[in-house]
Amino acid sequence: MYRIMPLKQAEITVPLGLVIMMGDVRALVSGPVYVWVIEGGSERIVVDCGVQEGQGGFLHGYPVKGGGERGLREALAKANLKPEEVDKLIITHLHFDHVANARLFHNARIYVQRREWESALNPPMHHRGVYERELILPLEDMDLCLVDGDREVADGVKVVLLPGHTKGLQGVLVKTAKGDYLIAGDQFYSFVNISPPKQPMELVDAAGNKVQVPAVDMPFLPPGLHVDLTEWYESCFKALSYVRRRNILPGHDPLIEGNVFP
Repeated sequence: MYRIMPLKQAEITVPLGLVIMMGDVRALVSGPVYVWVIEGGSERIVVDCGVQEGQGGFLHGYPVKGGGERGLREALAKANLKPEEVDKLIITHLHFDHVANARLFHNARIYVQRREWESALNPPMHHRGVYERELILPLEDMDLCLVDGDREVADGVKVVLLPGHTKGLQGVLVKTAKGDYLIAGDQFYSFVNISPPKQPMELVDAAGNKVQVPAVDMPFLPPGLHVDLTEWYESCFKALSYVRRRNILPGHDPLIEGNVFP
C-alpha cells in the first residue's frame, strides 16, 4: 500500500478570484506549489514537478518564493529522492506551475493526457499565458507517454481524466492502507472548491485584511480559471465516484503542507 507525501516546492500569491470563481480579485492569497511523492511500491513515482524561479520575486506577474531546480531538489530531498532517480513522473496538466522542472526527470517515464498535450500546443485564448511552450516541448525528447483517458500506470496507481480546469487535466488515484486517495491537481485548488461554505466565512488575505466569502448554494465551488464549466462539474462527480470528499487532495491548499496521507 502507498503513502502520499505533498512537498512544497514554492509558494505563489494570486488573487482570491483565481482560487474561487467570483472571489474578490483585490484580495491576494498565498498557496504552496506541491510536488507529490507516492511511496510504498517498487517504483519511485512523483506527481507534478513545480514552478520556475521568479524573476525579481515575480512569475507571470504573481509574487513567488522558491521554485526552480533548487526548490525541486530541496523538496524531493525530504523524501530522500532525486529527480534523476524517479521511475515515473505523472503531470496532472501542463500549466507553468506543474511542468517547469520536467527536464530534470530524464530517467523517468512521463505520463500526460493526450488531450492535454494537444490543448497545450494550441491552447484556448484565455489559457495562452499559463502554457509555456519552452517548458512543454522538451518533453518530446523524453520518455513521454500520452494517455487516452483513465489508465493504471502502476499497480495501485491510476490516472483519471478530469477535464474542466483544462481540457486534459488528470487526477491520480492511489491505493493506501486507508482506502483510495485522489491527487486532484488543479481540478480543485483548495478544500473550499471541494466543500463550499454553507454559511458565510471570513478569511485573512496575504496583506492581513479580512475578506468575506459568502455562503455557496452549490455542491462544488469552481476555481476562477477553467476551459469548460460543464465538464468541470461532471469531473467533480466523477471524482466522487472514485473517492469520498475527505480523500480528495486539492492542488494548492496550505492545510496539506507537512502531512502524509493516510
